Amino acid sequence: MSICEKMILITGFAPYKEALNASAALISSMQSDLPDGLRDLENQLVFEIIGVDDTSRKTEHQTLETQLLTLISQHQPALCIFIGQAPPYNKITCEKVALNSFMNEVIDAEGSVAYWADLPGINTLPAAVEAQNIPAAHSYYAGQHLCNHILYSSLAYAEKTGLSYRSGFIHIPVLPEQVKMDYKNAACMPLSMTRKALLTVIQHVVKVEAGFEKCE
Repeated sequence: MSICEKMILITGFAPYKEALNASAALISSMQSDLPDGLRDLENQLVFEIIGVDDTSRKTEHQTLETQLLTLISQHQPALCIFIGQAPPYNKITCEKVALNSFMNEVIDAEGSVAYWADLPGINTLPAAVEAQNIPAAHSYYAGQHLCNHILYSSLAYAEKTGLSYRSGFIHIPVLPEQVKMDYKNAACMPLSMTRKALLTVIQHVVKVEAGFEKCE
């Protein structure tokens, strides 16, 4: 794969039992209005929103896995950046660990207990975001639901198939309008700030991952 064929897959989640999801709003915003700072990477960025069938744990698991593997097969990314909302959080949070657990059940009975996220530059990512006056931190627990699941499944699939792409997950706070609608006591972050944070995340991992910055 040549340098300029390297792709970055960035996903968010569609609203889940609610009217709005901050990650879907962020991805939609990037799709319709890409920041100027990413114009040089425009042809290498793929923004997608993932929705799941929430009828049961089984349908959630199956629809998430199907969509993830379809996107990886379709776009053949070099990097995967997954975005999800976290109502309790008041900062951009970079997840470092994915557990083999989904709603307190095992995701893959034959899989590893856990994986380290391997997104380039993950150790210095919060500092890069905070340099833009946006609060950020690392986390070592991505929860028991879709956010942890997609990161675990992506890392596990890379190991099983021998594919060389690298994955990471970023949690963002909910939007101010979500506090009014659904999360009365939650911290929040405006879309303009989460856009700036995602811009910084992409620029940072590209800078660390040799090759992307050389594309014309």
